[in-house]
Amino acid sequence: MSITIKDIAQKAGVSIATVSRVINGTGKVSEKKKEEIEQIIREHHYYPNAAAKSLITHASDMIGLVMPERVNPLFVQVYDGVTRKADEKNISVLFYKTDDEEERQREVLKQLKSQCVKGILITPCLHQTSATREMLEQMAEVNIPVVLIDRDTEGCDFEAIFIDNKGAIYKAAEQLIQEGHKRIGVITSPEPSLSGLCRLEGFLECMEDYGMEVNPDWIAEGKLRVESGYDCCKKLMEAEDRPEALIVFSSSGLIGCVKYLNEEGLRIGTDVSLIGFDDIGTFPYFGLQISTIERPMREMGEKAFELLWERITHGKKSKRSREIILPTRIKRGVGKRR
Repeated sequence: MSITIKDIAQKAGVSIATVSRVINGTGKVSEKKKEEIEQIIREHHYYPNAAAKSLITHASDMIGLVMPERVNPLFVQVYDGVTRKADEKNISVLFYKTDDEEERQREVLKQLKSQCVKGILITPCLHQTSATREMLEQMAEVNIPVVLIDRDTEGCDFEAIFIDNKGAIYKAAEQLIQEGHKRIGVITSPEPSLSGLCRLEGFLECMEDYGMEVNPDWIAEGKLRVESGYDCCKKLMEAEDRPEALIVFSSSGLIGCVKYLNEEGLRIGTDVSLIGFDDIGTFPYFGLQISTIERPMREMGEKAFELLWERITHGKKSKRSREIILPTRIKRGVGKRR
C-alpha cells in the first residue's frame, strides 16, 4: 500500500499543510523539520506528481496559467508578460485553456492541483457558478495561492489585477460627446460578465453627467462572438432612429461590427463614429483607422506574476490584501468629419 501525504505528516509529527509546504517549496518550515520530511518522502518513494518528483530531481518549479483561449492576441500578451517575469525566477509556466467552460476549468484546476504547482494565475470562465469559487478555494486550502487576472469571482478574496473597466467606457463616451455626438449606442458584453456590467455602468454614468439621453433601443446586448457583434450592429443601424456613434465593449464584437459596416458601405468616421474595446492589430492592414480602448495586457501579466510570487514567498494571507487596477488609454483612429 502506497504511502499518502497524511501518512508522511503522521510519521513526521506535523500537519498535512506542513508537508504540503515542503513539497511545494512555499511557506516557512524549519530546516530540521524540512530535512526530516524530505527523508521520509525518499524512504517511502512518495512521488505522486511532478512537484514531489522535483524534490528529488531538482526540476524547475512550476506555476499554472489558466485562460479562456490560447490564440487570442490579448491573452498572448498576458502570457508573454507572465513568462518574462517567471523566467527571472527560474519558474516554468504551465499554460491551460478552458474555452470559457466551467467543467473544463474544473478539470484543469484538478490537474494543476495534482501537479502541486507553486501557484495559479487564472482568468475565470465567463459563465461561472458558485462552483468556480469553490474550486479556487480548494486550491488555497492546500496552500496553492491564486491570483485572478482580468475577471473577478464573486465572494472570493484572492488577490487580483484588473483594468478600470468603468473608467475606460466613461472616457470613450466622453470623447464622443466632446466630438458633438448626441445619439450614442453601445454593444455590450454578456450580462453575467462583471467587467461588462462595469463598462455599462461607465457609459450610463457619463451620459448622465453630461445630461445626454440614453435610448434603451440603442443598447444592444452582445456576446463574445463575431457574429453577435455583426447582428447587434445590424439591429442598431437598421433602426429608423439609429445612433450616430457606437461603442463596442469587446474585440470580437468590434470585428463583427466592422464587418457589417463594411458590407453596407457605411464609412467609419463619416457615416458613423466608432470606438471599440481592444486593438487586436488587424484593422490597419485593411486600411481602417479605428479608435480603440487599449488595455495594458502585457503589464497585466507581469504584475499578476509579481502578486503571485509575493504570495508564494510570503505565505498564505487570510484575505485579499491587494487589488491592482490598471488604467487604459484610447488609441485614436478617425473621428467624426465635419
